[in-house]
Amino acid sequence: MQILERRRAFSRWLSHTAAPQIEEEVSLTRKDNPVEAVFSYLTGKRISEACSLAQQSGDHRLALLLSQLVGSQSVRELLTMQLVDWHQLQADCFIQDERLRIFALLAGKPVWQLSEQKQVNVCSQLDWKRSLAVHLWYLLPPTASISRALSMYEEAFQNTSEGDQYACPPLPSYLEGSGCVVEEEQDSRRPLQDVCFHLLKLYSDRHYDLNQLLEPRSITADPLDYRLSWHLWEMLRALNYTHLSEQCEGVLQASYAGQLESEGLWEWAIFVLLHIENSSMREKAVRELLTRHCQLLETPESWAKETFLTQKLCVPAEWIHEAKAVRAHVESNRHLEALYLFKAGHWNHCHKLVIRHLASDAIINENYDYLKGFLEDLAPPERSGLIQDWETSGLVYLDYIRVLDMIHHIQQVECSGYELEQLQTKVTSLCNRVEQIQCYNAKDRLAQSDMAKRVANLLRVVLSLQHAPDATSDSTPDPQQVPLRLLAPHIGRLPMPEDYALEELRSLTQSYLRELTLQELTVGSQ
Repeated sequence: MQILERRRAFSRWLSHTAAPQIEEEVSLTRKDNPVEAVFSYLTGKRISEACSLAQQSGDHRLALLLSQLVGSQSVRELLTMQLVDWHQLQADCFIQDERLRIFALLAGKPVWQLSEQKQVNVCSQLDWKRSLAVHLWYLLPPTASISRALSMYEEAFQNTSEGDQYACPPLPSYLEGSGCVVEEEQDSRRPLQDVCFHLLKLYSDRHYDLNQLLEPRSITADPLDYRLSWHLWEMLRALNYTHLSEQCEGVLQASYAGQLESEGLWEWAIFVLLHIENSSMREKAVRELLTRHCQLLETPESWAKETFLTQKLCVPAEWIHEAKAVRAHVESNRHLEALYLFKAGHWNHCHKLVIRHLASDAIINENYDYLKGFLEDLAPPERSGLIQDWETSGLVYLDYIRVLDMIHHIQQVECSGYELEQLQTKVTSLCNRVEQIQCYNAKDRLAQSDMAKRVANLLRVVLSLQHAPDATSDSTPDPQQVPLRLLAPHIGRLPMPEDYALEELRSLTQSYLRELTLQELTVGSQ
């Protein structure tokens, strides 16, 4: 039952595809040669219209024969006997060739030898779909399968030992009517054939070669046009036809993606590449394409494409950010490179870039909020734990900026002794850690020196606040009055250039002399 239903559906498709050509042929021959027009109707299984045309032209006997076309096998046998009698009596030479062609078709004879050493070929001047239809409808029993009709037609266009070919080969639509047979370059023994014929072969044999079915030249004259080939492959794969070789599948995916990319539809090229089954190859191909096309300048068009990629195609946003980071690196835009590296989740690489190219400029120009924004985002343990040299690089800069913020806060609001002790701990810790910052150039050394000088001043301020006079005294804290024993051990660890070091040494010497003089006065008074 299913086979017959498929046969009926296939017959409807054959009739539908032949309809335009039949209408054109009938319009040209209807008046001058109605018998030929009748034959054209028969090639589309439009038997009722063929009977009507035969009656209108006064050919009632032919109309009567056509009306019995869907009858039993006996009608074919009787017509065959009639053709044999005409051949023996050599009466067929007095009958019109077009009429004999119809009789041969009704008798189920694709080729009939006439008495005058001529042949009547029912498939002559028919395209391959109508030739196949003739085999299915008239040359085989009504219950014959599509596979059997296809096999019989295949023998008809191939030169075999049983006879010469009498039907045209299944050429692609763009070659129909040219009369040429194009052979594929890779295999000269395999002629180029229409994709519909290949699909019918696949229906007959589930293990039919998919490579020649998906060949672009079986569909279009452009050998680089993979549009229909790719969509056809995805449809076949959904139907569990998976025996295409990995190499051919790779060529198909890459070729169609490249075709879309060349037309500016790179986001749809990613859609194609996402159909690659191998996960590592799929990720590599998508990342490479993103690297080629993601731009730093954000426009409504680029935003729409990125939204399509992330929301519709579920491409990880980190892949897009990484591609933008590569673009920023090519354009030497360190700020955007660090920003997109952070968004891509490359904490270690982002930290390294910030320390080597951004931190020194921020310290020298006192652009602390900018640097703090990067470092605080990297500071959470789940991120900083993955960063190399975080304790001796990024964290030092971050603590330095936080100490500056605390000093600014203390200047605005009175603070408790506990807060001062906490601040002193942070400042003294910085004195030991500033020298751990690795310097790569003169700018880094200048930034480190500025930090060292600033930390030395901060230490004096904090210690002076801790050793301030009593509240009853009218004097204010003086950083120069800080005890030398508290200041000297930490100042000595700071990496300062020679002029800074001499200035600090002079200040420490003055503090030492002041303390020494004060001690002598105290002893003298006693």
